[in-house]
Amino acid sequence: MEHVIVNFNVKSDKAAEFVSILNNVKSELPKVEGCLGVKIFRNTSLMNKFTLVETWESKQHHQNHLSTLTEDGTWEFISSHLSIDPESSYFEAI
Repeated sequence: MEHVIVNFNVKSDKAAEFVSILNNVKSELPKVEGCLGVKIFRNTSLMNKFTLVETWESKQHHQNHLSTLTEDGTWEFISSHLSIDPESSYFEAI
């Protein structure tokens, strides 16, 4: 099992639209093969910062999902809302 933590910094004028995107992610991502769940958080002090905690069966399942997002143009749409590239890392529970 792999846990992926992704931190997003969103353009101030795109924050409301990004929340809508994340609501869609919350309902659709768990339907993706290999995704075991996702939790989404918003920084209460800096309202344009968001964190996703995703759980995947394997790193390969997550990589396959990222490839799909890139190929179908979804990632380009998401990244147009960001002020900088997201930071993400893989974690294991201890």
